[in-house]
Amino acid sequence: MISWIEAQSTLIISLLMLSFCYVMAGAAFGCGVILSRRSVGDELKTVSPVTLTPLAVILGLLIAFIAGRIWENVAHANEHVGQETSALSEIMLLSNALPTEIGNGLRAAVKQHVAFIEENDWPAMARLQTNSFTESASLRAGLTMLLSFNPSEQSYETSRQRIIQSFEKAFEARQNRIRLSKAQIAPIQWTVIVVLTLLILLTTAMIHIGRPAAMAITLFIFSTAIGACLILLMAYDRPFSAGGVSVTPAAFRDILLN
Repeated sequence: MISWIEAQSTLIISLLMLSFCYVMAGAAFGCGVILSRRSVGDELKTVSPVTLTPLAVILGLLIAFIAGRIWENVAHANEHVGQETSALSEIMLLSNALPTEIGNGLRAAVKQHVAFIEENDWPAMARLQTNSFTESASLRAGLTMLLSFNPSEQSYETSRQRIIQSFEKAFEARQNRIRLSKAQIAPIQWTVIVVLTLLILLTTAMIHIGRPAAMAITLFIFSTAIGACLILLMAYDRPFSAGGVSVTPAAFRDILLN
């Protein structure tokens, strides 16, 4: 369910998260109204507002911790894509210094690899099904062709060594990108967030028993605030997801324009 939500657009994620929080707030309000009509309601009125402080602090720290890790993953995702595209661009550029047949073969290999990334890698990363051991056959063939090339001039050998290094960088950056694509907020973390949110909503309802207007407004404010936090977490959780705010393969297409 979480993976399905994260695969939606930011607008859909926003609507789902706000609706979920408002449903919890509505349930808490209903409990508060029902309890206010019973004798136990008089006792619950004495619940101190200070009770909310530790709950709010725990929830805030948890969200901050998870959000900090998410922002770091997003930064690393852009970094890995930048390293990979830079390495592939170097291969395209340095291939001009090699004999025509070898250079054309390397450029064709890079173009086929970019198509492989868009058609296979990115959809598989969105489905959490990418395997770092499954490499592009075209890029592997390009490296094999380069390794079998026996340069007759020193300038060719220099270019050959630099291109080999670029291949290594591209392979390493791709492996890092795929590993990062599998990182996401664990279900137990989502569960703790929901439980803490529900506890805060119920505590707020108890504090405002007998004052339905104040109860409704307070629950609405808090549920909107927590909903906004959940939207950010959901939208940025998986940088290579098909939905939310994600990294696209557009940078790889720019390689072919150079």
